[in-house]
Amino acid sequence: MLSKVLTGRATDRAQPLNLASVSLNRNPDQEPKTDPAETTGLRDENHLLHDRIHQLEAEVAAAKRDSFEAGRRQGEQQARAETAPILERLTASIVQLARLRQELRSKAETDMVQLALLIARRILHRELSTDPGALTALARVVFDRMVRGESLRVTVHPHFAPALSAALSQSQNARIHIDPDPNCAPGTLVVRSDEGLLDASVDTQLEEISRGLTDRLTGGKS
Repeated sequence: MLSKVLTGRATDRAQPLNLASVSLNRNPDQEPKTDPAETTGLRDENHLLHDRIHQLEAEVAAAKRDSFEAGRRQGEQQARAETAPILERLTASIVQLARLRQELRSKAETDMVQLALLIARRILHRELSTDPGALTALARVVFDRMVRGESLRVTVHPHFAPALSAALSQSQNARIHIDPDPNCAPGTLVVRSDEGLLDASVDTQLEEISRGLTDRLTGGKS
């Protein structure tokens, strides 16, 4: 509705507006009518839109799960690729430590054998220096292993010759000759026969024991 502002004498033509005369009642026949088919169509479209929204939401959720799973697998593969060299070095270190442990153990056992033999050598030499009859038992074992009736010449240090001669029986005196040698070591016991030479000295016996024990510890690889 258009309006105009009146001024001067034109204001005499202005008439008041009676709002009460305006009817607020509307004719029902003049109201727009809604088509039932159109309403049903809108309702169906609404359902379809809701279904499509749910479908899209499910697809987005599935895509998120697939992306997360793919990322997890890729991360695991990358982690395995990065840790593989570390695990290889760790395995090599463990193998090396195991070998080193075995080597140290073998060396320690060998050192213990050598130490024990060194102690035994010192004890025997101390015994030899104080007891003239210390070689007698060893000489008897050697003589018993020699062929009966075989002539023997026994080289020993002069310190042990009297005790060794006194330990011989009458039959042994006939075939065993004691040959004192001041130039040999106190523990020397060398037996010569027609078959050859047998060195039964204390140091020689200890060396044989040492080699036997070392070979047994190292499996014959010494």
